[in-house]
Amino acid sequence: MRSSDRVTLEDVARAAGVSRATASRVVRGDVGVTAKKMKAVQAAVDSLGYIPNSAARALVSHRTGTVAVVIPEPDQMIFSDPFLTQTVLEISSALDAADIQLVMVFADQAGHGRRAAKYLRNGSVDGAIVISHHRFSGQVETMVSTNIPVVFIGRPVSLQTYESWVDLDNVSAGRLAAVHLLDRGVRRPAIITGPLDMVAAHDRLRGFRDVMAGEGIDPLLLEGAFTADSGRAAGEALAARIESGEVDGVFASSDLMALEALKVWRERGLRVPDDVALVSCDNTPQAAAADPPLTSIDNPTDVLGRAATDMLRSILDETWDGQPVLVPARLVVRESH
Repeated sequence: MRSSDRVTLEDVARAAGVSRATASRVVRGDVGVTAKKMKAVQAAVDSLGYIPNSAARALVSHRTGTVAVVIPEPDQMIFSDPFLTQTVLEISSALDAADIQLVMVFADQAGHGRRAAKYLRNGSVDGAIVISHHRFSGQVETMVSTNIPVVFIGRPVSLQTYESWVDLDNVSAGRLAAVHLLDRGVRRPAIITGPLDMVAAHDRLRGFRDVMAGEGIDPLLLEGAFTADSGRAAGEALAARIESGEVDGVFASSDLMALEALKVWRERGLRVPDDVALVSCDNTPQAAAADPPLTSIDNPTDVLGRAATDMLRSILDETWDGQPVLVPARLVVRESH
């Protein structure tokens, strides 16, 4: 056979000494083929360099072998936020292991995701994983109206009965941060939240406030945006209060914001944890490498990314148990207190 000729399934069947139907079943991964025949077909595939016709396979299976990851955030945040970057890498790795192609879709906020939804409806992908959605009116509803399976990383509160989501237990994360700061003697706390139109930010604030309220404490609130700029702005706003003793402990709702606030305080001569205790959330490598290393609540991108991928695949295979996945919060204690 000339190298320029396309290897067909018939060539594989002939080389393996089996019928075309048997060769097709092995290539598709179907069961019901003897080990001897399966080994022969696989050897023929390898020796001939057979590549299945993905277009024909899609016609038979009604699958494209492609999954979209949708991130309704500004482009600069997508490529600068360690949590988003690592979560996408984990999803990509899980899809790659299943021989599924990932495509990135940047969902516009102003249009509430309608541009992304239009793309998802055109038959190019089998399903979608949405990360970092907001509670904009209609955004989540637009995503789930596409008639393909959609899994959210982050609980979509606007759809109370929608169960295909994976999330950190963010209420518990806020509680853990509050309990830890109280245990370290903090009595004048502040919290730098994420954008409060996001469930994660809202839930972390709720858990933090609940515990502090039990001690008769009303923490100072500064709303951030899960960005470096908002962390720096919050750090600057807090610096004078730390210097005056009005604030003695801070829960920053993401490592990225905490790291920027830490830089500001260092520039002002403020020491962590001597002048102010600092707890953050995400437990990124950057948090562990900070000076001092940050005490942070683990937001495990490997667990979240793979759980979302597994859920989407099980929905496509019609084997999903119908249950969301809530990942327990865990505090990693380091030197920032």
